[in-house]
Amino acid sequence: MRNYGITQTSTARIVMICPNCGQENSELAETLRGLRFYACSGEDCDYSFDLAGSGKNTGNALAEACKKFYAAFYAVRGQGAR
Repeated sequence: MRNYGITQTSTARIVMICPNCGQENSELAETLRGLRFYACSGEDCDYSFDLAGSGKNTGNALAEACKKFYAAFYAVRGQGAR
């Protein structure tokens, strides 16, 4: 498909709410692309958003959390939960 010289730019806006001060931090996705950290713009707030995450460890942490959840669920409900 031809684009006839029209450049396409991302107009997606990402909103991050700071857990420390509650400040809404709004930024274009293109600006955030490639950044590892993004500092909160709240007054006297030193919170920094980790945009890169921990990679493979995130998936492992999610799997472990699911295992713990279902283990606790079956412990409370017993075998009748199946």
